[in-house]
Amino acid sequence: MRPSLRRLLIPLPDTFLRQIMYLRCYRRRGDFKDPTRFSEFLTQRMLQDRSPEIAWTCDKRAMKEYAAAHTPWIKVPETLWRGTDLSQLDLSSLPESWVIKPNHGSNAVHFGDPSTTLGELREVTRGWLRPFDRIAVGEWAYTAARRELIVEPRIGSGRPLADFKMFVFHGELKLVLTYQGRFTDGLRAVFYNREWEPLDIRNGAPRGTVSPRPQNFEEMVRAAETLGAGYASMRVDFYNLDGDLWFSELTPYHGGGLDPFTPESVDHQLGAWWAGVGAIEELPEGLPRLLLADPEESDRRPVLGHEGSQK
Repeated sequence: MRPSLRRLLIPLPDTFLRQIMYLRCYRRRGDFKDPTRFSEFLTQRMLQDRSPEIAWTCDKRAMKEYAAAHTPWIKVPETLWRGTDLSQLDLSSLPESWVIKPNHGSNAVHFGDPSTTLGELREVTRGWLRPFDRIAVGEWAYTAARRELIVEPRIGSGRPLADFKMFVFHGELKLVLTYQGRFTDGLRAVFYNREWEPLDIRNGAPRGTVSPRPQNFEEMVRAAETLGAGYASMRVDFYNLDGDLWFSELTPYHGGGLDPFTPESVDHQLGAWWAGVGAIEELPEGLPRLLLADPEESDRRPVLGHEGSQK
C-alpha cells in the first residue's frame, strides 16, 4: 500500500475499512453484527474480540508454550534464540538447518544454514519488527504479540513436510486442509472431512492429489481438539514427519477473513458450525464430496454446491 494512501486511510474506522476489504474480496457486503458466514464471523472477531483468550493466540512463543503444556505427547519446536538485535545472534551455535521468523507476524520465514551471514539476515528481515499494520490486515491479536525475531530448528532439515490445518469448532474437528509442496512454487491443497474423505473444496491453492489417511490421524485429532477447545473456532496447524506430530501454530483468523471458499456453500456451513448448529437447512447435503481423485480430471468437472464468489 502506498504511503500516501495509507495516510488517507488512517482516520477511517476499522469497521468501515473491513467492510471495504470484504466487499472487494467477496463482491457483497458482510454482516458483521449478525454473522452467518464463516468469513463474517472471522471479521466480527477481528473487529470486536479483545479478550485475553484471543490476545495471546498470535504470539508464536506463547502458542508454543500452550501446546507444550496442553499436548505433551506431540513435539514443539524449540526456540533457539529470540531478540530484536541480530548482532546478538551467534550463528555458529545454530544447527545445520534452521528458520528465522517474526514472533508477531505471519507469512514471513527465512531458512538458514551454515552459509548464512548476519548481513543476509539483516537484509531479509528488514521491516519484520515494524509495529502491526492494522490497515493492511486488521488481525488485532498480532498487536498483543511480543515484537521480536525467533529462531527455531528446521523441522525435517529441508525434507518435504506434510502440513495439516485442522478446523476446530467448539472443540470438535470438522475440516482438515492439507498442503503439499509447502514453501515451494508447486503448492497444492486437498480438503478432507473428519472421516478423511476428500472434499471438492478450494480456498486459494490449486487442488493436489488425495493422500492416504495418516496412521497417527487420531493422535492429530486429539491434539487439535485439545488445543482448539474453549473457542467457537480455531485453526490448529501441525506438521507430520515420519510419524512424529509437530506443532506449527494456532490461527484465529484464517486467511484474514479474505480467502473465499469454492463452493460458496462452505462459507455458510463453517459459519453454521461457528454458530453452534449442525448442517444448515438450506444445504441438506452438507459439504461437497470430491468427485475424482485425479485433480486434473476433477478440474474439468463442475463443482458441487452453490456457485462461489470470485476475487
